[in-house]
Amino acid sequence: MNEDIKEGKVYIAGAGPGDPGLLTLKVKQILGKADVIVYDSLISEDILSYAKDGCEIIYAGKRSSNHTLPQHSINELLTEKAGKNKVVLRLKGGDPYLFGRGGEEAEKLFKDNIPFEVIPGISSSFAVPAYAGIPLTHRDYASTVAIVTGHEGEHKKKSTINWKGLSGADTIVVLMGYKNLDSITGNIINAGKDKNTPCAVVQEGTTLNQKAAVGTLSTIADEVKKKGLKSPLILIVGNVVKLRDTLNWFEDRPLNGLKVIVTRGEGQSGTFSEKLNDLGAFAVSLPLINIVKDSGNIDKAKIDAAINDIKGYDYLIFTSANAVSAFFEHFFSKGLDARSLFKKKIISIGKVSSTELKKYGIVPDITPVEHSQAGIIDALKDTELKRKKILFPQASKINSELPEFLAHKGAIVDNLLVYETVLPEKSKERIYEIFSPLIKIDGDNNGHEQGTHRNIGLPDDLDLSSFIVSFTSYSTVENFVNSIEDIRKGLLKSVTDSGIKFASIGEKTAKYALGFGIKSDIIAKEVNINSLVDGIVSFYKKTKIKIEERIVNDRNI
Repeated sequence: MNEDIKEGKVYIAGAGPGDPGLLTLKVKQILGKADVIVYDSLISEDILSYAKDGCEIIYAGKRSSNHTLPQHSINELLTEKAGKNKVVLRLKGGDPYLFGRGGEEAEKLFKDNIPFEVIPGISSSFAVPAYAGIPLTHRDYASTVAIVTGHEGEHKKKSTINWKGLSGADTIVVLMGYKNLDSITGNIINAGKDKNTPCAVVQEGTTLNQKAAVGTLSTIADEVKKKGLKSPLILIVGNVVKLRDTLNWFEDRPLNGLKVIVTRGEGQSGTFSEKLNDLGAFAVSLPLINIVKDSGNIDKAKIDAAINDIKGYDYLIFTSANAVSAFFEHFFSKGLDARSLFKKKIISIGKVSSTELKKYGIVPDITPVEHSQAGIIDALKDTELKRKKILFPQASKINSELPEFLAHKGAIVDNLLVYETVLPEKSKERIYEIFSPLIKIDGDNNGHEQGTHRNIGLPDDLDLSSFIVSFTSYSTVENFVNSIEDIRKGLLKSVTDSGIKFASIGEKTAKYALGFGIKSDIIAKEVNINSLVDGIVSFYKKTKIKIEERIVNDRNI
């Protein structure tokens, strides 16, 4: 057989219960080689981001009785795509063989003589209770577990669930039971379970939208209504629910329920987002700057001239990691290395820039205590700079404070443009999704679908008062304002009046934002991501804002 001829194949895979970190390595591998991905609701954008360039991504949208594609159409689609010698990934929430209809799809592929493979996923039946602080088994409480669907096939004229048999299990887990919660709890009680048996219902478990209600078999349906919980839900019945008070690690994190809009550059939000997620916040990526190192505005001849004359400079100043990488890409392309910087004083604005410099074998001579242009100024205030030649690789838009100080000190400064920050193409679309409640209220959607937030992972009933918009540079402020106002003049005021909070990475950025009418509720003490995260945590701890309680209270008014 010619190995160059690719044979079509379908992978029926589980993506896990919602947290992208629970995706298996095998599924991640297949995501990177699939030609076609057919995915269900609840699969996050983070997971889909592992798909290769050019992959055809098809939303099947199966959720309760609301299906974008009915099951028979999905079955035909898988056969059709694989029949064209494509590698197809059928991606489902949880595990494909546990109430996921994966078995039905595999049967159809077998019938159609299409090769297939099944990749198990972490099931929500045990992952969600674990994230809610509820172990399904415990030596003091439960030795047996029953897992049951709360949504039987529509073709069934009557339920075939043996509630009598299930009621004997120490712990009962019911999946997909939102629509039938009253009848489910009633059936369990009628089958012999004590009506005072502890129960918990968890909405969107393992995700940063996770919410829960606790009660008994006789009260849990009312508790769910009081909390405003919606599908997808999991019901856990049994004495193990008592352990939630002490084991609820996920919802007890300091930023639980908070949504932070991360406005860093494309591909640069990772560390910031990870820190926020670890603390319980939902980091929503809104890249407002794209780093461009090769454009018509960047004078390569000027960069080459500066590098060729590198011996003539006394100082090199770097105020961002992007400036470091952009400059040294040119520098090393000339066949030079760190030896060419002998006797040059290297100044780095802070830890991130210094870490980037160390990748090139360079340890800065000066790193200010305050990681800002003001900090560099303070470090150099007593240094004789008259006639000293300084090379300052930088972006197209920077704070002019440092260059003006250096010029005032009599230095000869070459401001060298090595990269630009531009607005990414997808940013406006993402802003439509995030701020859809405000845009929808104003009756202007410009043809955009509102309120779905399907891939971002935000809830449909979005409460903007639980949001923080973070600014990490002048460019993020300016591009945020321009993007908002481009959608509709005056929308910025609606955003600032909506209860959204704003966080800035230092006084300078906060002052710049204020120039546009945006008051920063949180200002990082130092100009770095760790300080910004600390500021967000301190703000919510100090003001004792309980986001979940406020949302519930608003619903009950």
